[in-house]
Amino acid sequence: MKAIPGGIIAPTDVIGRDQLIARLWSILDGQSLVLTAERRMGKTTVIRKMTAEPVESLRAVYMDVERVNSPTELVERTAQAIGGHLGRSNQARRWLEDLWSALGGTEFAGVLKLPDAKGLPWKTALERLLGGLAAHANPRVALIWDEFPWALQKIARAEREAVVVDLLDTLRGLRQMHPSLRLVFTGSIGLHHVLVGLQDRGWVHSPINDMRAVEIPPLAPPDAVHLALELVRGERLDGADATAAAELIARELDGVPYYIQHVAAKLADAGQAASPGAASRIIQDALTDPDDPWQLEHYRSRLTSYYGPTSAAARALLDQLATHGLLTPGDLHEALKLDFQPDNDTARALCGPDREPLRRLLKLMQRDHYLTQDASGRLGFRFPLIRRWWRLDLGLGPLPPADDPVRAD
Repeated sequence: MKAIPGGIIAPTDVIGRDQLIARLWSILDGQSLVLTAERRMGKTTVIRKMTAEPVESLRAVYMDVERVNSPTELVERTAQAIGGHLGRSNQARRWLEDLWSALGGTEFAGVLKLPDAKGLPWKTALERLLGGLAAHANPRVALIWDEFPWALQKIARAEREAVVVDLLDTLRGLRQMHPSLRLVFTGSIGLHHVLVGLQDRGWVHSPINDMRAVEIPPLAPPDAVHLALELVRGERLDGADATAAAELIARELDGVPYYIQHVAAKLADAGQAASPGAASRIIQDALTDPDDPWQLEHYRSRLTSYYGPTSAAARALLDQLATHGLLTPGDLHEALKLDFQPDNDTARALCGPDREPLRRLLKLMQRDHYLTQDASGRLGFRFPLIRRWWRLDLGLGPLPPADDPVRAD
């Protein structure tokens, strides 16, 4: 197996995900899914393997809906994806063609379009399309809408928030009306950001409480070692220290497949046999390289879009945790009051006597995979690798040898 960081992994080369994928298929047999993952965990690789290797009773149809700007466009792209899955000569395909004609839709050069605003409402079209899919597809189809939260944000900006609420409620109603309908929502932005934003503006509803939320975790330690060792061997870099090198790579990189691929590729570029020392130097260089080859700056730059007026406070909290390790919410509240200079009312509320605003922010940061909480309630970085980078970026130096940060399960 060759190292291809950021490249497309062949389904047959995917390591350590069989149990997770089997669990996802088992869940989809009974209900729809919200699939969450931190970036670089291999979400797309898992989805591609599911699409390429369906189970007998269910097929996965993948859609990247990042470019969707309206519910009408979502209906059009969904019909397009369904048509590509159904083929040209079966009964379900004829159902789709008849439905599209009844909706007043057109097809030009293989592109499906609904009529303009004077035509059938998008809600009616979506209800008939997904209802018909549930009734006619054999085997059943699970529609995977990747980057769905981003599409919802774009729809809210292009139209209005009420349209997003209507879309989410319509989809929930369809899942209730058609028990065999399966939808999978996933994306690099958590769906909870969309929902929290709607709730903050008075939309109190639970449009996904019938869907199971499942996180794609890092690779388990044995699987991470296996991946690292297979990459080292595939690049013909294995020697006496190959196993020890693979163990170090897996441990230092928290089992994240993307970073493991990068280290193996760098070893191959240098043409040197894998050893713990060589792997450690590559990791250290990546964490301090001003060109940021692993794009770690994303963890800092995305704070503004994630947390808006409280983004500076979120950064201050991460600075504290990078410096001190595990802290209780009370410790963090005191640290904010002492060291943080809020520049707006929302941020000032985090430093006030009511700890609820801080509690909500910390919960969001946990859902965004920045933080994790141990059994005693102390908070710390979810990924020690990111804490290590954060410390180096702040000029705090490496972690003290005795420091034992919370590690992901």
